Amino acid sequence: MSGAISGKEWGVGDLFGREFVFQIPPYQRPYAWEAQQAEELFSDLDTALGEVLPAKLEQSPPYFLGSIVIIKSDGDARAEVVDGQQRLTTLTILLAALRSEIEDPDVRSQLRDLIYEPENRLRRTQARYRLSLRQRDEDFFRKHIQNDGALDTLDGVNEGPISDSQRNLIRNAKTLRARVQALTPERRVLLAQYLVARSFLVVVSTPTFESAYRIFSVLNDRGMDLSHADVLKADVLGGLARDDEREAYAAKWEEVEEDLGRDAFRDLISYVRTIFVRKKVEKSVLAEVRELIKPASRPKWFLDEVIFPYADALDVIRGKSYQSMGDASTINGLLRWLERIDNVDWVPPALVIVSAWQASPDELGRALAALERLASLLMVGRADVNERIHRYARLLEVLSAGKDIEAACKAMDPTADDRLRARSMVDGDLYLNSRVRTYVLLRLDAALAASKEPNAQENPTVEHVLPQTPLGGSQWLVWWPDDAARTRWLHRLGNLLLLSRRKNAQAQNFEFDVKKTRYFSTKGGVSIFPLTTQVLQEKEWTPAVVERRQAALLAQLEATWAG
Repeated sequence: MSGAISGKEWGVGDLFGREFVFQIPPYQRPYAWEAQQAEELFSDLDTALGEVLPAKLEQSPPYFLGSIVIIKSDGDARAEVVDGQQRLTTLTILLAALRSEIEDPDVRSQLRDLIYEPENRLRRTQARYRLSLRQRDEDFFRKHIQNDGALDTLDGVNEGPISDSQRNLIRNAKTLRARVQALTPERRVLLAQYLVARSFLVVVSTPTFESAYRIFSVLNDRGMDLSHADVLKADVLGGLARDDEREAYAAKWEEVEEDLGRDAFRDLISYVRTIFVRKKVEKSVLAEVRELIKPASRPKWFLDEVIFPYADALDVIRGKSYQSMGDASTINGLLRWLERIDNVDWVPPALVIVSAWQASPDELGRALAALERLASLLMVGRADVNERIHRYARLLEVLSAGKDIEAACKAMDPTADDRLRARSMVDGDLYLNSRVRTYVLLRLDAALAASKEPNAQENPTVEHVLPQTPLGGSQWLVWWPDDAARTRWLHRLGNLLLLSRRKNAQAQNFEFDVKKTRYFSTKGGVSIFPLTTQVLQEKEWTPAVVERRQAALLAQLEATWAG
């Protein structure tokens, strides 16, 4: 091949033959196809086969399985799979399912030869598997999929302690075996023949790691189903010169990705872009990371100083799992409050803050308290996305200059306008803003309880004390005879409380004493929310009571945000 890139169409029967011995390298992501994708492959294949007669199989339309990218040298069967792991693995599972259910011993033997090549003493070749997975999954794949009779072990596998990739292998094997079992014996053989003789892949082959990943990246840019984390991983690992480094970093990357989960890891890449680029995405996350951060040119720095530390920080933030010999509860409480912010624009600076001061709980607590105050005021004051991006970008600039806690906290000081807009929202018809009302009431409730974190009740509801439609002749109309006064105070903070669940809507119109007993309180005449217990202690609910409560709660909230 002498450095050339080649592309050729191969039938599945030839692909799983002596020309190729496929190896999934350790820098690849784990096997990720789930039962839905395995089902789709089987259904597409079965549909393409149609109702053709066995004697006319050669006249059936071919089935195209897409392309794969490999690193392979001339004269050497070993092929490192750069792209195509999911299809090759699932095809191997399907071959194993057909082998287990076809009764003809010759066909079973021929299917076995497509899965692994037995030792041949005449050719002086050792037994070898046509496809070897990453080291973590290799033995598992052989034991439960590739070996003769392996699928009979599936029901005995405990899915609890195994990895996600191994769980996918097991479930897809069960799924495909069940689909094969549902076919008639004749159809099973015909499907196996169609798969082997009339199904094709295009193999793009190159002898070098670098050129393989250029192809990989181009294919991704043209719409292959790969995440920007997958492509970035290829870029960065491709920038490492030594195989042992590449494998070690690939194992660490994979461990971090598995611990966080693929979705969170994908988000991490987006947050990293924001930390360095500090402006709205103009192209794509992947393009801007490549062009503006250039991780492939400094792979060790990017891995050791960026990805891995920020992954650890994100794990702490998402899990609210900071640990310290000091007061970790305050920090984890702040992380729980941040989690309730209705956007994620605060996360990039939080990653930098946690990473910078993780070993200093006092400074970390100061910085997170300042960030939480800023994030909550921006949310409650309904700052738009562009303003949030601008404010957090200025903060990231300060954080990038070094571990200066005073400068960081100063950069997070809310402006007078921030406070004014937040107060205006809270002092207005708060109930009508569903994105803010629960957060504000939980913040007040925690302040009244002297709690560092939100009430454990996950999704409380916000309810009116003065009902929205009081019944004629009720005490409510005696206390609130003026329609304008009712309209003015109905949706405001002083007339709102928290309940653990929505109760019978009809009860909302009960008289105040009855409503307190049946609607607002739990057993014993109290509530799990101090904010609601305040209301239970009132003997009447007049405009003067609501106005007094409004002023007190506003003062409490301003004290909470005072810093």
